[in-house]
Amino acid sequence: MNEKNRVKIKVLEIKRRYSYWQVSGRRKNMLTFAKLGFTSSVILEEIYRKLEWKDYISGPEVDNHKPPIQGEVWKFGKTIAGVTCYLKFQDRPDGVIFWISIHEAQFPLDYPFK
Repeated sequence: MNEKNRVKIKVLEIKRRYSYWQVSGRRKNMLTFAKLGFTSSVILEEIYRKLEWKDYISGPEVDNHKPPIQGEVWKFGKTIAGVTCYLKFQDRPDGVIFWISIHEAQFPLDYPFK
């Protein structure tokens, strides 16, 4: 399977598990939510409705924690309410999609499929 198809399938898979989405309470994420004036649930709904395979940046990658947390890490970017946001989630073995990062991009994002 080529990379583009793999990303398309991953986006469909995570959207099917929307009820298992969780978001990290990292300060950087919370500051972006406040700046946008949205709750985390509104942000997650926006990502669910608008995330496309073309928004892919990189992945899958291995978690970089010591010791690593199991599950592939994927990176995307999406403009939310006029702000370019960096999105990073981990697809965990228990089915949870854990959004590690949903915050304003701090560097230019490179989208290989755009």
